[in-house]
Amino acid sequence: MQEEAIDAILDGDNVIVLAPTAGGKTEASIFPVLSNMLSTDAQPVAALYVCPIRALLNNQEHRLKRYAGMVGLDAFKWHGDVGNAQRRRFIQSPAHILMTTPESLEVMLINRRQEVERLFAGLQTVIVDEIHAFADDDRGGHLLSVLERLTRFCGRDLQRIGLSATVGNPDEIGAWLAGSSRRAYRRIDPPKPPAQREISIELFEDDEIVGQAAALARGKKCLVFAESRKGVEEIGAALQKRDITTFVHHGSVSREERERAEARFQMGESAAIVCTSTLELGIDIGDLDRVIQIGAPRTVSSVLQRMGRTGRRPGTTSNYHFLCGGAESMLQAIASVRLLEAGWVEDAEPDDAATHLLAHQIMALSLQEQGISRHLVTDWLAGAHPYSGIEAKDVRALIDTMVKRDILYESEGLLSLGDEGERRYGGSNFLELYAVFDTPPMFTVRYGREDVGTLDVAFLRLMDGQDEGAGGASGGGLGGGRSSFRLAGRPWQIRTIDWRRHVCYVEPTRSASAAKWAGTGGYLSWEICQAIKAALADDAEYPWLGRSASYELASLRLGYARVVPGDATVVETTDTGVTWHTFAGGAINALLAEALNADGGDWTRDNLRIKTDDRATMETAISSIRALRHTDLDEVARTAAAKLPRWGLSKFEPCLPEDQAIALVMRRVFDVEGAGRVARSLWRRSRDIGTPGRMG
Repeated sequence: MQEEAIDAILDGDNVIVLAPTAGGKTEASIFPVLSNMLSTDAQPVAALYVCPIRALLNNQEHRLKRYAGMVGLDAFKWHGDVGNAQRRRFIQSPAHILMTTPESLEVMLINRRQEVERLFAGLQTVIVDEIHAFADDDRGGHLLSVLERLTRFCGRDLQRIGLSATVGNPDEIGAWLAGSSRRAYRRIDPPKPPAQREISIELFEDDEIVGQAAALARGKKCLVFAESRKGVEEIGAALQKRDITTFVHHGSVSREERERAEARFQMGESAAIVCTSTLELGIDIGDLDRVIQIGAPRTVSSVLQRMGRTGRRPGTTSNYHFLCGGAESMLQAIASVRLLEAGWVEDAEPDDAATHLLAHQIMALSLQEQGISRHLVTDWLAGAHPYSGIEAKDVRALIDTMVKRDILYESEGLLSLGDEGERRYGGSNFLELYAVFDTPPMFTVRYGREDVGTLDVAFLRLMDGQDEGAGGASGGGLGGGRSSFRLAGRPWQIRTIDWRRHVCYVEPTRSASAAKWAGTGGYLSWEICQAIKAALADDAEYPWLGRSASYELASLRLGYARVVPGDATVVETTDTGVTWHTFAGGAINALLAEALNADGGDWTRDNLRIKTDDRATMETAISSIRALRHTDLDEVARTAAAKLPRWGLSKFEPCLPEDQAIALVMRRVFDVEGAGRVARSLWRRSRDIGTPGRMG
């Protein structure tokens, strides 16, 4: 892989490099880039190294500085935690490699416009690490927008290099990354030897899971993944009670606490870090013995990333141990492993009509240029994939709407922030414009001078019994156990809350429950749900399935025997109504249920089925389902999206005309194409069954 990457990068091609975690992708990209710098006598800044999270930059900093230093060059890390004095030194004497995030680049473009022209005049190459984490995310669209603006500053076609361990459609992502670049493209993905993996899936009662996790972790160096921050805190506390040296790691734990856990974990011989996806990416925490998964993640990509943290030492094997607390998570785990063994991983699906990101970029450009003509906006962003599906009339409508709502102010042909734009996005030096993500109000949890982590305002309101509008520092209303919680693996008691400064002051206590954080679950994909159906339909015995899980799967297969025959569509009557077993995934089922309800039905859905509990007759249900073949599902999605709440979709949704806001909801909530495929194809063969009894 590294040998092939050398030729492609030295030839100046745009490149996607695919290799397993710890497979040498960083070296594959940085060595030929350094060589190019030397052969062309490149001036700093000559290369950008972009990561999706600060922790990954922190982790890569020593390695990249060492490699650059070997040949007399240097690298510098710039993100929100780097001090002003260090940044000033970099501005005065820049390094050849700048390690950064899209948000930090945005800060530089808005606040240091003149310096940016000088700093990036010699920019040649951009390396994007963990590109799969960007590709179907708003942050990826933001990154590509920033790269187009930098291309305009430096006046050359930037070479673009993406690194990934897990992406199902690398060539499509290569085209996405290229944007306006006209360089040749190469995918570096040489044949790999069969992966050596140790996988196990076992089913336990909820109160048995922690004991099994402790047995697996004892005497080992382990990562324990849970699917929520609350779960991380609860499992971390339970492992500590079993004398397992345990750290917790998630997005609400402070950076200092996370780095302390990473450092101690690297040095320790036997310890466990209980974490969310924060340790899924390639942060180096040393050699691991085991990965333990509580429940199941929603994607095969996550399984691959997490499993890749083990098996790095010669003679060792990657391993992944699922500890499931119910049949649903067990089936999800089985489906993921089936797809993994078949070599399948999710495609990234970048948005090509991201008008909400365009609204963000128009405001950012108005600040960067101190006013910009509406006719020049597309010149700055030409070629960026997120806008390739937006027509000129849509751009005009967007700008007109932003002007009408006073988000933008237009005078003498130039756009600048209007009063409403200032109010929504302008405070604190336009901090709301530096990043595309909106974050809920978070409070710093502070013990003495130590920042322990953060909590959602909703959680604190629940505990304190008042809202933030009460003003001042509040210590009232804190009684009993409601004022204690666990964070960073430790129990805390609230002393006082400063609502104005968003600080919660705490002191240690003996016991507490885990804190609750905002957040919602996600849909399962069509492919995962179809793999669940296949696992229920066949009689295969899996060597990686434990005894209890095997018994449960055998029982489920008996119960579902009449529901999962081949590719037939099965509708089942029960004593509570009618169930349509689609195995189609959440985004498809959500739209199909909306279409069924549009005719006055009362259908609910999950990832595997759509059902009605109104004791509808089989004939009525079948008639409604068959009618979906002739239903305009796009119109159903549009009508439903117009009624759905829009909070959480994008903080720039208030900028959008109504039709664009509805289109954004449709893309985020429904799978119109997939629902149409189901409605058209599943009725080629159909079978309606009576009441075979309750099934799972």
